Amino acid sequence: MKGVKELKARIKSVTNIQKITSAMEMVAATKLRRLQDRALSTRPFADRIEAMMRRVAAHADPDASPLLQVPDKVTVETLVIVGADKGLCGAYNSNLARHALKELEKNRDEGVATKLYIFGRRPQGFFSKLKDADVAWVYGQSVEKIQYPDIRRVMNLLVAGFLDGEVQRVRVIYTEMKSMAVFTPTTQGLLPVTSPDAAGEESGAAADYILEPSPDVIMKRLLPRYLEMQLYAAALESLASEFAARRMAMKNATDAADDMLETLATAYNKARQEGITNELLDLVGGVVAS
Repeated sequence: MKGVKELKARIKSVTNIQKITSAMEMVAATKLRRLQDRALSTRPFADRIEAMMRRVAAHADPDASPLLQVPDKVTVETLVIVGADKGLCGAYNSNLARHALKELEKNRDEGVATKLYIFGRRPQGFFSKLKDADVAWVYGQSVEKIQYPDIRRVMNLLVAGFLDGEVQRVRVIYTEMKSMAVFTPTTQGLLPVTSPDAAGEESGAAADYILEPSPDVIMKRLLPRYLEMQLYAAALESLASEFAARRMAMKNATDAADDMLETLATAYNKARQEGITNELLDLVGGVVAS
């Protein structure tokens, strides 16, 4: 059995670690609440954009914008990967990397070259080390500080590449937050745009709209905003998943520290009792010998 001093030092070490994990859990929970408020504040705008797209789609020409046109063949694709800057969030980073690798392998098997646009230092560090990964762009700031104007600038680059014919498809890989404990990496298409289903609008209500300017013009103006909101929503959901995963990981670590402290305390008390008993036996033995 370990000595009393060693057990005491171990208890102190585990207690200090527990304080850190508990603090990180609270920080992650606070950031998660703030991000949820931020996502909720953008929801009305996103819902309004999608509703307008549905209404206009009922009247617009399906080929009103080149962003809606599906290319005959895909030879180059851009994958936008939204990841984390830090670790200590369970399997969040590894699951995202594994999912992205599968998409890269699938493209390689189909003869499709892949360009990577990366948000997050973790995926940046991982994919920059791969020999066959073409990292075309990285977000130079912390993902936590991402703002809508940043998304607009990136989306402008993606749209320009699509319109110039440099790439024929753009998709975003992010982590979908299904619940506070379930986070699933997923891939969502951005370009070419699949406009929202106009069937969601009541046919009678759709016929009453008088659109000015023409539906095609409105569609062209709405599409960039619609794309920006899709990418922005994916970024916010990835951040929410990261914070929720870190909160859960730190909670599990704190609970594990509790269990370890209980085991160490039992061992410490037992070792201390054995030491006291041995000292008493030595004293009794000395008295008897004298």
